[in-house]
Amino acid sequence: MEIKGLFEAEVITRSQSRDDRNAALREALVIVLNRVMAGPDIMQDPTVLTALNNAAAYVDQYQYALASGGKGANSPRTMRVMFNEETLMELMRSSQLSIWNEVRDQVLMWLVVEQFGKKEMFDISRHAEVNTALQAAVKLQGIPVLLPLMDLEEKQRVRTKDVLSAYPEHLQEASVRYDVSAVLSGKIVKQRTCWRSEWTLNFNNKIEQWTLPCTKLKQNLAATLQHVYTQLSVFYAVNAGQAQADMQVLKIAGIRGMTAETNIKKYLRELPMVTSVKWIQVEQGRHVFQLQLSGTKAALQEQLELGLVLREKGRDVQDASFLYELIKQ
Repeated sequence: MEIKGLFEAEVITRSQSRDDRNAALREALVIVLNRVMAGPDIMQDPTVLTALNNAAAYVDQYQYALASGGKGANSPRTMRVMFNEETLMELMRSSQLSIWNEVRDQVLMWLVVEQFGKKEMFDISRHAEVNTALQAAVKLQGIPVLLPLMDLEEKQRVRTKDVLSAYPEHLQEASVRYDVSAVLSGKIVKQRTCWRSEWTLNFNNKIEQWTLPCTKLKQNLAATLQHVYTQLSVFYAVNAGQAQADMQVLKIAGIRGMTAETNIKKYLRELPMVTSVKWIQVEQGRHVFQLQLSGTKAALQEQLELGLVLREKGRDVQDASFLYELIKQ
């Protein structure tokens, strides 16, 4: 699925002063880079360090809002920062690190919540505090988490002991219906004022287990998904320069109305060599799309010719984009 907002972040700042603003922009850039870049010691990369010292140069826009509970002019504020994706991509290409694009597989999460000595399968309605912290962690790390349906059949098949078992065969069988490549299972335990957790990640025919000490709930779940991101990004990320080579821009004439635009995006996403589709803008009557490819550009052209949906009209000599027109709505 395509993850939205990877190049946006929200942080808390003490005031709107220049020093506090620059510190907040740096913190926001750290969040964004940690959810799109992959590699050892990302924050120690010389190119990244240079960028962090001039985070404002990569910002498209930012907005302030009073933080939750704030009332006065001197109250802390939430800053929402939107970074320029193209400028950051140029930065990444100049580093030795890799990137993980916005098309990401969902991670199935089986979760047991233990409170007051009682273990239960995680339920959104009964465990609102856990759900709020989990959704914040999902947004922070850009990891699409899929929760099991827990319908009647599943409740009969999967118990808390299956999630916590050292032998996950039964849980893996129950996970087959979701057709996912990564399965995360674990338990989060409340202990007075903090939460500890233990986890198992089954991915790429490997099983990894780890525990996290007692911390705040939001911090614990964020650290969990950061660990998952680290493991998955190593597998999925590609060198930033290679990612650019695997991109192709299409400029398509004849698209009229939102329905036609939506249908074309759906058609392009379903092509076998296309991993993501991003609408950019309308330029001289043509809709501009950026495609991430897993195959060759020649294969893309051949597939489009066979599809009888678009007619090729050559190339744009200025940027080598492919020009097409819509044959049928």
